Amino acid sequence: MSYLDRPLNREEYKGHISTKSLSHRKNTGYAIDWFDKFCIGQYNGKSEKTVLADSLKQKYNNPQKHLVNLFSLLQDFINYLKIEDLDPATIRSNFNLVKNYLNWYGFEIYSESVKSRLNFPTKIEEEAYPLTLDDIKKIINEANPKRRALYLFLSSTGMRISESVQIKKRDLDFSYDRIMVRIAGKYTKTKKPRKVYVTKETEKILSDILEKIKDDDLIFGTSEDPLRCRYTEEDYFYRLRERAGLTDRYDNGIHKITLHSFRSWFITKCNRIDSDLGNSLAGHSRYMKRYDRMTDQEKCDLFIKAENSLQIFEHVDENQTRKIESQARRIEELEINMASVHELLEHYKKAR
Repeated sequence: MSYLDRPLNREEYKGHISTKSLSHRKNTGYAIDWFDKFCIGQYNGKSEKTVLADSLKQKYNNPQKHLVNLFSLLQDFINYLKIEDLDPATIRSNFNLVKNYLNWYGFEIYSESVKSRLNFPTKIEEEAYPLTLDDIKKIINEANPKRRALYLFLSSTGMRISESVQIKKRDLDFSYDRIMVRIAGKYTKTKKPRKVYVTKETEKILSDILEKIKDDDLIFGTSEDPLRCRYTEEDYFYRLRERAGLTDRYDNGIHKITLHSFRSWFITKCNRIDSDLGNSLAGHSRYMKRYDRMTDQEKCDLFIKAENSLQIFEHVDENQTRKIESQARRIEELEINMASVHELLEHYKKAR
C-alpha cells in the first residue's frame, strides 16, 4: 500500500466534505445510512462497504457487466426508498447525496446516465395552501412570547428559519426608517449576503428581547448549532400547530402550514406592491439585479410601501387602503379643478 493511498470509508468521506455546511454533512450521513440499510436487506446482510468494494472489483474486471449491475443497484435503491414511503423530493435528494459519495469512492455516475437509465417517482403537484391572516393570528396567540416575536419576524422579513436562528443583535442596523437586518453570506442558503427590513409592528415586540441581550447574543437561536436550532423550532412549531388546530395536510402527508409558510406569505404580499420586491428580499438571485442597484434607503422606502400588507395585528386591509388612496387622488384632482375654476373667475372679474 502506497503512502499516498487513502482509505475508502465513510470517515474519510466526512473529511472530504468537511467544508460543506453542517446540514449538508448531516443529510449526507442520513442518506448513506439509508443506502447501508438497503444493501444489508438487498444483499443478505452485506454492508454498503462490502457491496461497494465488490462492485469496484467488477468495474476493473468486467466493465460492461459492472455498468449494468451498478445501475440496477441504483434503481433498486430508488425503489427501496419509494417502498419506505419517502417523498419523491426526499428520494431525489438522498440519491444525489449517495451519488456524490459513490463518485468520490471511484464510481463514475454521470448526470446524463442518471437521466437515461434511472426512473424516479414523480412528485404530484398540489395547489399550495395560502397562509391567511387568521392562521398567523392563531399561531402567534398560541405561542410563547419569544416565539411570537420570531413568527412576526419571519412574516415581516421573509427570512428562512435557518437564517433567523443565526441572527445576532449586532446584525441589526438601526440607522434607517425601519430596522435593517444584515444577513451574512455564511447564514444564507445561497451563501450570498442580503439585507431585509422589519415592520414597526415587529420592532415593538422585538425591542423587549433586544433590551435584555448583548450585541453578540443570538436573538432567536438557542445554541451556536444552527441545525439543532432549526430542529428545535420545527419541533416546537409541530406541537404549536396542533394546539392551534392547523393540522390539515396535503395528500402526500405534508402539513399545509409549516415554518416556511411565513416566507411564502411575505413574498406574496410584497410582490403585490412591486413584482420583484418579495423575491428580491427573500434572496432569489434571479430577481435581485434591479434591487441591488438601489441604495439601502431606496430599498427601505419600497419596503415601507408594503408594510401595511405585512402587519398582522396592525394590519390595514389592502382593498380599504386602495379605496382610501383612490379617494385621496380624487380629492386632489377636485382641488386642482377648483383652483382652475377660481383662476378663471378671477380672470373674468378683471376682464369686466
